[in-house]
Amino acid sequence: MASLSSPTLSSPLSCSVCQMFSYSSSSFSENGKCIKCNLFVALEARVSDLEARYRTTEKSVIVSKSPVAGAVPPKTAVASRPPVVPEQPGGWVTVRRRHSPKQKPTVHHQPLHVSNRFSPLSDTPTERPTLVIGSSILRNVKLATPGTIVKCIPGARAGDIESNLKLLAKDKRRYNKIIIHVGGNDTRLRQSEVTKVNVSSVCEYAKTMSDSVIFSGPLPNVTSNDMYSRMSSFHRWLSRWCPDNNVGFINNWTPFWGKPGLIRRDGIHPTLDGAALISRNMAKFISRSNP
Repeated sequence: MASLSSPTLSSPLSCSVCQMFSYSSSSFSENGKCIKCNLFVALEARVSDLEARYRTTEKSVIVSKSPVAGAVPPKTAVASRPPVVPEQPGGWVTVRRRHSPKQKPTVHHQPLHVSNRFSPLSDTPTERPTLVIGSSILRNVKLATPGTIVKCIPGARAGDIESNLKLLAKDKRRYNKIIIHVGGNDTRLRQSEVTKVNVSSVCEYAKTMSDSVIFSGPLPNVTSNDMYSRMSSFHRWLSRWCPDNNVGFINNWTPFWGKPGLIRRDGIHPTLDGAALISRNMAKFISRSNP
């Protein structure tokens, strides 16, 4: 059997720069470097030559621009730059905006007139208010007269009205007129003489805190014959007592008598039309008594 001989392989060639090896001699140049390394060397030499030429050109330009002896260099405007703010931790930088001073516009102030809408409750105005105070009969009474205050106290008797006036007197309240409507709840107690004393007392106390006192007379009470008789007697007494004691008297009995549409079904309280009639009676008396 003939023996097979294996081909003889030459030793590999290695680049002296990048240590790359190859069996082909065509990948290397005569200086022992591979073709790629020779290309890099040539490029580096070319770059070095260009840098040398650039430095030579730059020096010649600087020499040509040097100022002549004795010549005054031209003034150049230096642009103002904002101060450099040091960088803060975390990459955040505080930016401060420069605000140019602005001239504030001239404002012409007009005088402000101030008024107190609670002046009817005070005794400071020149013209004092009028106080209308009484029982639940006054619930829907409304007067358009300027400076008039209506105070309704349901279930009030003459003594309750006097107590409320004393509370107002503690605040040094004083009124031009005080109109009182009370007596219906007192009459139900069937103590006519006590009612007269209490009505007289509240009127006398009202005189101490007002220029004039007016008593608004009772309405016809048709709940029973007994109450009708007592309220009728109270009305007649007031019509005589008030003029004799310098107290004004508003007659509500005659306008309401015989007109069932002015009194509710309970026979005591006025309807809305009845309250409007009481309001007109008071307004007429106030306007008539004003100088």
